[in-house]
Amino acid sequence: MKKLKKRLDYLDGNKFNPQLEYYELEYLVNPSNLEKKIENTQVRNLVKNLTDLAYPSSWDEYSKQWFDFYLPLKRRGCLISLSFKVVEYQKEFFVNFQGLGNLHIRNGKEKVEKQYKTIFREALRFIPLIKRTKNVILEGTIPYDIRTGKIKGKYILEKLMPEREKEEILLNYGIHLKKRLKISQISLKRYLNVAAICYKAAFRERTRNLSSLEMYKKWADGRDGGMLSIKDWESTQAFKNWQGSGEWEGSHPFEIVFSWHGHGIHLFPPNTYSHHHWLRITNYAYAENFIRIVRALIKKGVPFQAKDLKDVLDYLTGETYFTVNDYSEHCFYYIPKEHKELYFRHIKWDEIKVPKWINKRERSKNSD
Repeated sequence: MKKLKKRLDYLDGNKFNPQLEYYELEYLVNPSNLEKKIENTQVRNLVKNLTDLAYPSSWDEYSKQWFDFYLPLKRRGCLISLSFKVVEYQKEFFVNFQGLGNLHIRNGKEKVEKQYKTIFREALRFIPLIKRTKNVILEGTIPYDIRTGKIKGKYILEKLMPEREKEEILLNYGIHLKKRLKISQISLKRYLNVAAICYKAAFRERTRNLSSLEMYKKWADGRDGGMLSIKDWESTQAFKNWQGSGEWEGSHPFEIVFSWHGHGIHLFPPNTYSHHHWLRITNYAYAENFIRIVRALIKKGVPFQAKDLKDVLDYLTGETYFTVNDYSEHCFYYIPKEHKELYFRHIKWDEIKVPKWINKRERSKNSD
């Protein structure tokens, strides 16, 4: 994106001088909170005026959503455009500003800073220029550290798994599945022994001299839901009774590798409906550990399935897409000065969209 002139002259020869600075919006939205609540009817009416100009992007019987509104802001002397979306639910509005935070707006007489009104007045004032330039104004004013897109992991990950290794693992896993290995019942002792196979593969030397129980206590979630309180560890019936009791619901007895971010690695035991273990991963920070576990379980002939395996291998070989400047399971934040030479040419930027505007005739019908 070409750097815009500081005097803010634009395509049609007119000046558009934003009334808000980017740092002011950061303060007003207060990203440290989940949402900033505003009980002010005048602010709410301005949001309503904005949504009356466009058809909802999606809706159901409970709510309506409008994507791709834009707020003009001044940052380092230049005009930038920041996208935001609006959700209407039970006559209240929830406004999300990309990368910054949320406003929860409803009727009331609360005294608020005048800048909250300015936010939506500016968004309304910006719409005619967006229409007049057929959205080109947005192409030139959405900075690349804000604009969203996607990039393949192979361009940003420091270490990649060779493709031949991926193919070998998939081949061996396919052979393993064809054996149709089954286990009808399992005891707590047997479950912990299978978990120990996983731990030894994942953490190697760190498991030395540890029993299966010690490993579980060291790396598992810790909320075992009464599993470790089963009296007879060798009884398949005792384990089955505990599984069917519902006692462990809400706990994480099968998260054998705990993660503070989402979940780590789960090893679900066989049950009435599936006669094998299920291996799952949520946090891909443990992707390499997961692959070592898969290899070990195949080698030991443990009946298991791992539906995440292909996705994990795609991630490790760099074939998974990371979102750019947008939070997701795999995301990457683009810094223009630091990243341009290395990454810019590999990013697929999202198409810039605007709402479907309601023409004046339709608006007049709706008001009637």
